[in-house]
Amino acid sequence: MKPRVYLMLFLLILPFQAGLLSPLSLAGTKPDLILALLYIIGLLTGPVEAALAGVCLGLLMDIGTASLLGLTGLTRGLVGFFAGLLGRKVLNITSPSNGLFLAAFSLIEGICIILFLQLFYGDLPFFSLVAGRVLPQAVYTGALGILLLRLTAGRNALPALKRRAVHENEEL
Repeated sequence: MKPRVYLMLFLLILPFQAGLLSPLSLAGTKPDLILALLYIIGLLTGPVEAALAGVCLGLLMDIGTASLLGLTGLTRGLVGFFAGLLGRKVLNITSPSNGLFLAAFSLIEGICIILFLQLFYGDLPFFSLVAGRVLPQAVYTGALGILLLRLTAGRNALPALKRRAVHENEEL
């Protein structure tokens, strides 16, 4: 993606997620806009660039929420990497299966974070956290991802976000 798009994304994504998505909360669960955008970045750019964007966005989230520094950076970097692999090897950007993959990434990330916290901080109610918090957020994030992909693909915004070098390689 273009550097100015990354700059705008890094500056605006946390306030947007924290403030403007609050009205979209269903039963205390909000969609994870950052994860949905990271998934789209992975589909557009490839594994390396998406992993770097994931690490940066995750570290930004860790700093902004005063959580364990690096944990979200690691998980978001892995999500970006695997989304980039899917985008390059398997998936079409307009495929409806993207919502399922995004929900699966969200679910796996949530389970990994719970397992990490359980390993270092003791007993957590694993199944109630997965069923009551992680699974609904994963479904909600998958639905948001489908909506974002439909909006951007319908307006031909995806080619505008790609770098020229990526366009030139696709044309060859």
